[in-house]
Amino acid sequence: MDGSRSIHVVQRPKLLILVGDIGGTNARFGSYADGGRIGLVELPTAEYANGDDLLADALATLAHEAVEACCLAIAGPVLGEEARLTNADIGFSRRATAHLLGTDRVELVNDIVALGCAVALGQAVAELADTRLELLSGELGAGTLGVIAAGTGLGMGIVVDGECLPSEGGHARVAPVGAFERELLAVSESEIDEHGGIVAWEHYLSGRGIEALHRAVGTVWGAKPEPLAAEEITRRGLGMSDPICHTTLETWVGLLATAAGGLAVTALTLGGVYLAGSIPLALAEMLRAPLFRRRFEDAAWAADFFQHIPIYLVADPHIGLDGAHIIAEKVRNKHGA
Repeated sequence: MDGSRSIHVVQRPKLLILVGDIGGTNARFGSYADGGRIGLVELPTAEYANGDDLLADALATLAHEAVEACCLAIAGPVLGEEARLTNADIGFSRRATAHLLGTDRVELVNDIVALGCAVALGQAVAELADTRLELLSGELGAGTLGVIAAGTGLGMGIVVDGECLPSEGGHARVAPVGAFERELLAVSESEIDEHGGIVAWEHYLSGRGIEALHRAVGTVWGAKPEPLAAEEITRRGLGMSDPICHTTLETWVGLLATAAGGLAVTALTLGGVYLAGSIPLALAEMLRAPLFRRRFEDAAWAADFFQHIPIYLVADPHIGLDGAHIIAEKVRNKHGA
């Protein structure tokens, strides 16, 4: 929920685990005790100038007396003991976080790492998969998992034996399919020519990417559509009230299928590909359509096994917090409960 706050606190424990799933638009924090989530707060990232203030506000809102361990899952690179959001000028320090919380049991990870831990658990626990992970197509499988999260930015990860390896696949060049997408790509390349004209997956498969695609579709069609925010493009496109908006969404979904297929064939994700983030949730009906599956399978050459790979939709927007909780529990146990 952009620009708004959501708070839900149940009780006040004596000791707890604090976790965060921090993106360029929303920062979600949860408190856990006895293995379950007992508190939740969602804050607008853009209202904060630095990570310390953001964390302090979350800490003050969530009921607590002492924090045993903490994991912050951040939508950006984690280098040593420092992390910074890719799509917002906010940084985090493990040392500063430990000082604020009064515990050295602090871990900073990329947000895809936390998401990967959560979906790995979901694959292992049937009742979790039934309620929070929707099987869109394919067959239940086992093995390596691929994770793609599209929201303010785009993240990719590979999960092997329950451990998630972060990837910078979102910064790889777009692979257009067909003449129309090549025309769109040429338009987008001309827009960013001063940066080398390189259009990566994140330039399309994100909130700002929907807006970039909308401009490109209008240009290729010889139209001059009004500038629209991603939310409005999505609303009009799903409502079939605007052909440029609808074509934008169809193209976005096709590109996501190609990106997912590329990840699947590269990492051999026989356990499945998991689609997460606010945009796949909003476009769930289009992801359930046969066209998405066909485009996914067309991403690989001579790969008959592709017809069996399952594709899941992560239906719970807070599942990243549960992944961060798994990591925080490991940190706590490592140092002694």
